[in-house]
Amino acid sequence: MYILGINPGHNGTAALLKDGKIIGCVSEERFSRLKNHVGFPFNSVKYLLEHFKINSSELDYVVLSTTGDLLKIGKIYDTFRETYISKNLLKKIFGYCAYKYPIPTNLVIKMKKSLIDKTRDFNSKLKTKKMLSKYFKIPEEKILLIDHHLSHALSTCFNIKRNEETLIFSLDGEGDELCATVNIFNYKKNKIIRIAKTPKSASLGYLYAIVTLYLGMKPNEHEFKVMGLAPYAKKDKIDEPYNLFKKIIWLEDLEFKSKFRLQYADSFMNEKFKYLRFDNIAAAIQKLTEDLVVEWIKKAIKKTGIHNIALSGGVFMNVKANQKIYEIPEVKSLFVMPSAGDESTVFGACFYGYKKYCEENNVPFNPIPLRDLYLGPEYDDEYIENLIKRKNLYTKYKITKPKNINKEVAKLLAKGEIVARCSGKSEWGARALGNRSILANPKNTDTIRILNETIKDRDFWMPFTPSILDKYEKKYVINPKSMFAPYMCITFNSTEKARKEIPAALHPYDFTLRPQIVTKDYNPDYYEIIEEFSKLTGIGGILNTSFNLHGEPNVLTPEDALHTVENSDLKYLAMGSYLFEKIK
Repeated sequence: MYILGINPGHNGTAALLKDGKIIGCVSEERFSRLKNHVGFPFNSVKYLLEHFKINSSELDYVVLSTTGDLLKIGKIYDTFRETYISKNLLKKIFGYCAYKYPIPTNLVIKMKKSLIDKTRDFNSKLKTKKMLSKYFKIPEEKILLIDHHLSHALSTCFNIKRNEETLIFSLDGEGDELCATVNIFNYKKNKIIRIAKTPKSASLGYLYAIVTLYLGMKPNEHEFKVMGLAPYAKKDKIDEPYNLFKKIIWLEDLEFKSKFRLQYADSFMNEKFKYLRFDNIAAAIQKLTEDLVVEWIKKAIKKTGIHNIALSGGVFMNVKANQKIYEIPEVKSLFVMPSAGDESTVFGACFYGYKKYCEENNVPFNPIPLRDLYLGPEYDDEYIENLIKRKNLYTKYKITKPKNINKEVAKLLAKGEIVARCSGKSEWGARALGNRSILANPKNTDTIRILNETIKDRDFWMPFTPSILDKYEKKYVINPKSMFAPYMCITFNSTEKARKEIPAALHPYDFTLRPQIVTKDYNPDYYEIIEEFSKLTGIGGILNTSFNLHGEPNVLTPEDALHTVENSDLKYLAMGSYLFEKIK
């Protein structure tokens, strides 16, 4: 039984489920080389069907994680271009009116929706099903379109507790007219119930994105830079911007409310924040986000009496906010969806299709939890050997095949060298988890400058992250509730030992860390590298950052790896069983 889940929008992605287990998942950006690729993931779908030798006619369901207009999404539709980035004078005027005169503007929008959108949306769904039915050569009834935020919520359901109820929160910029939902999932009843929702007009995610834009960065991509900048502000200097934000968005019960449509908050920023310092603005929006999500979750726990929490949606890519949620005393357990942005909605789509199939065919419903995230393409030694010959790479590199490539990488790291690694299955999601990573010694803080200036071209204030062996977690990570953290989706406070032994992999100002806890069963080769490094240095973790040039997606293929090495000052590349050393 096969279910294909598809996100055709921002960060287009496809996932394949077989008999309750996700067996493959990859985002289109890895093939197109366009970061956060927007549009239908044709190459991702092609890879999954070909790699697993499945004819599209064998698919039991194809499930899209949206009920929106596929034609509009397929034309690289981007909300930001349609609102505050737009150079269209009429749209700019409309945006200003939405900020200054929200009541009449909202009436105009409601009238438009009631007159046009319902008919248009119904027709677009019919067209979408017809198009996909033709593309996959399957009946239209096998094409399912489900609500975006339902997809977010269900994406967590592979990994939540089976014997207790869970509160599931989704929070993002927008999707299918909403920006937030609160849900209860009960495995015994096999049912999800939505108990609250917020329309996109009061989107905290949009507000954070507009602040990102206001600070000269790219919305829907660089929000993490704002988060990384926030700790540098002086706490006594952020009250003014924080109080300005508090006046325009707040909570009533479990719903976010706003003074005006937050898609148009650029006018508000331009008017109120013109003479405020950049770091104070970053700290204020970060504090607002943390305070609001903590208040939201506390209210939901009090209302329902449920203390198990799951999080999904782009706002929960904010690892510092996730830490604040984790620290709420009332939270008994927490699961944060790995790479919680729209790329993860494909898992919810697969879950929905699998559940529907089981119910209709009287089949036992037994979704298998996600474990490691190595769900993408792999390139063996034969592929690499052919690439070496085809491109005559011996003229550019000293290429060796060590007896044990993992031990060789560990030796180089112990000597202070920086090594890129492209081996095994590629990891799905925004976080590099060792197979497509740049690795370094975490004790040497000079590594930060080298990585930033000669390889990654990153902003100077941004922290790097550690991959830590599970047996050394307590040595470096303060994790009082023993949350399993293999996905780099939450920060923790660090120990004194961490500040001495892995300082280059901590936030340089507040000393938090966003760890990947590495287990031998999840990735034995990567585990061996860190274990050998530990034997040589006494340090139980290494610095791990994504293997890409600034502004590009993480590498996928050996060709991508070579492109990155050749356009940076990287010297060493471990690829399969081979070690490449750049010839000067």
